[in-house]
Amino acid sequence: MRLSFKNINPALIIFLIAGTIFSKSSLSNPGFGRKSETFVLDASQFPKELRKNNPAKIYLLYNGKSFSHAKSDPLGLFFRGDTIINLKGFTDSLNEGIKGYRLIFENHNSKDSSWQTNSASGPKTFVFRPNFLDSVLQVDTKFRISDKAYNLGDDLLHILAYDSSMKVVDDFVYYYLKKLILAKPVPSEIILTYLLREYEVYNSYDRNRYSVNAVWSLSIGINIKPDQFKGLNVGGVNCETDAISYNNFFKEQFHKKLGSLAETSFREYVLLGKDATKEAILTALKDIAAKASPKDYFIFNFSGFTSQISLDSSNSVTYFFPYDKKGYPYDMFEGNNIKKYAGQLDKQLISLNILQEYTQQIQADNQLFISEAGESKKFKTEFIRTLMQNSPEVAGILNKNRIIIVPNSFGRDDVSCNNQMIKKGPINYFITSLDSAYNIYDIFKEGRGSDQIAYEIKNVQNTCKSFSYNYFDIFFEKQFLQQYKEIFGDGVGQTRGLTTKSNEIQETVSSLTGKHYALVVGTDNYKAKGWNKLSNPIKDAKAVADELSNSYGFEVQLMEDRPMDTIYKAIREYYRIAKPNDQLVVYFAGHGDVDVDLLSDGFIVCADSKSVDDDPVRNSYIPFTKLQKMLNNIPARQVLLLLDVCHGGTFDPKYFDNIKNEKREGEFSNISNKNLLQFLKDKLPLRTRKFLSSVGAEPAFDGKAGQHSPFANLLLQVLRTRGSNSNGIIKVSDIFTVLQTASTNETAVLKIAPDMNDFGKVDAYTEFIFIPVEKVPTKE
Repeated sequence: MRLSFKNINPALIIFLIAGTIFSKSSLSNPGFGRKSETFVLDASQFPKELRKNNPAKIYLLYNGKSFSHAKSDPLGLFFRGDTIINLKGFTDSLNEGIKGYRLIFENHNSKDSSWQTNSASGPKTFVFRPNFLDSVLQVDTKFRISDKAYNLGDDLLHILAYDSSMKVVDDFVYYYLKKLILAKPVPSEIILTYLLREYEVYNSYDRNRYSVNAVWSLSIGINIKPDQFKGLNVGGVNCETDAISYNNFFKEQFHKKLGSLAETSFREYVLLGKDATKEAILTALKDIAAKASPKDYFIFNFSGFTSQISLDSSNSVTYFFPYDKKGYPYDMFEGNNIKKYAGQLDKQLISLNILQEYTQQIQADNQLFISEAGESKKFKTEFIRTLMQNSPEVAGILNKNRIIIVPNSFGRDDVSCNNQMIKKGPINYFITSLDSAYNIYDIFKEGRGSDQIAYEIKNVQNTCKSFSYNYFDIFFEKQFLQQYKEIFGDGVGQTRGLTTKSNEIQETVSSLTGKHYALVVGTDNYKAKGWNKLSNPIKDAKAVADELSNSYGFEVQLMEDRPMDTIYKAIREYYRIAKPNDQLVVYFAGHGDVDVDLLSDGFIVCADSKSVDDDPVRNSYIPFTKLQKMLNNIPARQVLLLLDVCHGGTFDPKYFDNIKNEKREGEFSNISNKNLLQFLKDKLPLRTRKFLSSVGAEPAFDGKAGQHSPFANLLLQVLRTRGSNSNGIIKVSDIFTVLQTASTNETAVLKIAPDMNDFGKVDAYTEFIFIPVEKVPTKE
């Protein structure tokens, strides 16, 4: 029997931003004394607000100054072993560091199962072990719920995370055994008990790497009346049934692939007729962007009406026609009426450019786009070109596994197959008639798997013998990019040449670099008036910290809502411990400020910064000029500053002199071709000081609550590729290229204006390089 949350005091149901369940708030680093751990609460110490829920156990989550029981509690006034017997005395003695409580609920009538293994690569045997965990609830110190987790058995937890409006902002199934096998052997009979006693049950890296693959299916169907537009011979009465057919087919195929877990991991958004408004479609895309992980599948289908029109006297662009209660002008396609109705239509329609911008925020690597709504021969090429942002280079850096299935010419509403008329769009019929011996999700497998599925879909068309064999095309982006590189080369030739193995990269790097440090600062909450609470900086900071730590081997210090002096102290500590061969990344997410008159400087706003009225000369802020000097003097040769704050581009002092440095040395377009190992040998020894900001002198967008900021989203997407299509390395210029291309997007909500340049004393033609570390692979 699962825990019922109905008996929880309504005052408790004030939910936190996702990610706090079991999420680390500090990573260990030499020279920094903070400690993350859990303590058991004696039953007599359960807070009254939680006691009424009748948990079997409660763990206290502590993240604060390091202490020892012998020194902090020599008389045993607070502890018996690691069990707290005087919670009030313990919390009063610390004043800080208590982060929340984890409530464990048990069901002694159930059993759980586990995979047991002696090593990460050894044989697995299935065994049953008693495990009475039913569910977990986590709250903060004000008893506000942040997460729930349910035990599914088979070493799986179903985790739900919520935001302050009681909306689910993350929902996934976590295969926690994979993480523990990789970390260290744990006896199977205590594996879940062991995990829940950890301060961190999962972080964003674990969530993406060890979650069960989910499907995010957005299927849109809007029927079109044959006489809807004057002078146009169009109609589509099967659009809504096609949308339902697609969704059901992909759900059935996923259930066939994943079994009962598909019920939890298939997330469907079916928008039909009047429900398929522009707002509903974009809201669904934003919701998927907030929740999907890199391992997931994203499937998009639009069955309805599109038209290639020009609303602003520029080149014609394809627009999707969502449902609109006001309807569309009957005579809009007559004469020059498009220009007459341009203002109205711009608010009603969804351009291909907007679709690209919203789907770019979706982290899922495997993406399938299907539309039979093409109304011209240019639809296919425009669809592909737009989703790739008109840039094979950017598409290659992001390395998505995108597949696009569209007509080569005009889309049709039904299909004749062997003299039988079928009320389905041809592409819908060809896909949903896939031979039962195959699974549509194998289309995402590179190589033979995808080729086989493509062949089988085409074969259905061929057996119908009803019209041209060239009716539609299946476009594989990765195959195209590989062919593009083979034919045209890579554009950025300085790192290309010989194919290099990861162990060769590691050997080269180990001889040229020392330790990798990162200071990651996220600030959501500000004490002073005038600085409103933000939704995403801490979430962004945690995700960046997890990626740098796990994928690139950085020793990370993560700071959440920390005061100015604490941040200064951390930077000073890097001055003490960093060596010339080391790397240092400093990342700030939060509020930024600028004074273009008296001070001619930009600033980081800290948690304890005063209001501008109370501190007009910004003594309680971190000025960019001071930060620049401090980072310039740190002994590490490679230093990178990432600024996801307002006015971040004013870190460049040239801004205040109205000087624009059009030639950015970090882009090295004039360097001769070299293979990767020689590139590393040339670049890593150079003195490098670079900053990359989300905006220039403008305000930065925080993004929707529960989502990453646009800057952090794209930064993470690039880091998570681990250089898979860039010879196994990530250059900061790659990140800038992706951000710069995205800055041309047309919706203000996602707008960014990145800036990148050198600062301080640097060598010419430098580059900051991220080198992925090898992890012991886990078996899928």
